[in-house]
Amino acid sequence: MNFISNLLWLSLTNPTEAGAHILALRLNLSAALSAFAVTIIIAVVLMFALSGFQPTTVLPGFAPMAPVVLVAIMGLGTLGLVGCIWLAARAFGGSGRFSDGVLVFAWIQILQVGLQIVQTTLMVISVTFAGLISIFATGLLFWILFGLLNSWLNLGSMWKAALCFVLGVIGLSMGGAFILVSLGFGPQQVAL
Repeated sequence: MNFISNLLWLSLTNPTEAGAHILALRLNLSAALSAFAVTIIIAVVLMFALSGFQPTTVLPGFAPMAPVVLVAIMGLGTLGLVGCIWLAARAFGGSGRFSDGVLVFAWIQILQVGLQIVQTTLMVISVTFAGLISIFATGLLFWILFGLLNSWLNLGSMWKAALCFVLGVIGLSMGGAFILVSLGFGPQQVAL
């Protein structure tokens, strides 16, 4: 537990150093994927618990999804994002193992679950206050994410890490749209 509390404190104060602590674990791909799967499952269980264990509509206009489908979509989508960021970083001279990236995103998922619990608790007290904390926490999570990416990819700059993240999101969006169109979905169904 001491490792987790130290990692949480480092994530809030010096995310690049927190990333170095995560990378120091040197887990293989199977262990990283196991940790990642557990964090995705915890996030989905929390989502369903907060929605009264009813199928959840993630995006407007889409049918509600069962937990297993949501775990698959979140897991595969995040793994695709890790791969796209990893490839984008190569263009900027970045290095880093894919398994370390999976572990970094598992930690980000844990932070998001913790934030969701705090926000839900604060909503009981004040919805306005919870909204303000949400805005602040979103900026903080991006700062933590870019620091962790910088450490994972050895980019030397959080700005490069931010650019790799944006390029990774664009690459995942374009690749996902291409795959969906190839499977027979029309452009209107693919565009959100």
